[in-house]
Parts: sequence; C-alpha cells; structure tokens
Amino acid sequence: MKYEIFINGGFANIPKQYKGEVILNGFAKKQLFEIMSKKQKPSQEINDGFIYHVKITDGAEEMKSVFDDHNLPQAVRNFIDTILHKKE
Repeated sequence: MKYEIFINGGFANIPKQYKGEVILNGFAKKQLFEIMSKKQKPSQEINDGFIYHVKITDGAEEMKSVFDDHNLPQAVRNFIDTILHKKE
C-alpha cells in the first residue's frame, strides 16, 4: 500500500511530508480504510494544532482525508506513528 502524509500547522508551522510504501496486516488495513472512507469534520477548537493530510493507495483504490489533532482517530495516529518510526 502506498501512502502520502503531509503534516502542517503547530506553533512553528514547519511542514513535513512523508511518501512511501508499507505493508499492513488485514485488520489494520481494514480499519484504516473504514476510517478514511468517512467524511471528517474539521475542528475549530485547536488554534495551533497540527493538520494531517493522509492519502493511501492500494491498487486502484485511493482514499484521501484530512484530520486535525482534535479528530485524529487512534488507528490513523498509529499508522502515522508507524511511518514516523520507520523513517528514523
């Protein structure tokens, strides 16, 4: 599965971008696709939080979604954390 993650915002507003491929097991992949298929509502409660632009592609299927610190689901947070630790 290919991914593109763009993170911006925060106090310093220093953008970061990550691209690559990752292999997910069946449950994690299914959970991530279920979350990404739902329309997210941006939060106005956090003024200097991060904005997460997430795009995943699996074969012909492509999903994009935008989250912020307030509405970032745990499964997406875990996915991003996996990517960030893999890059270190």
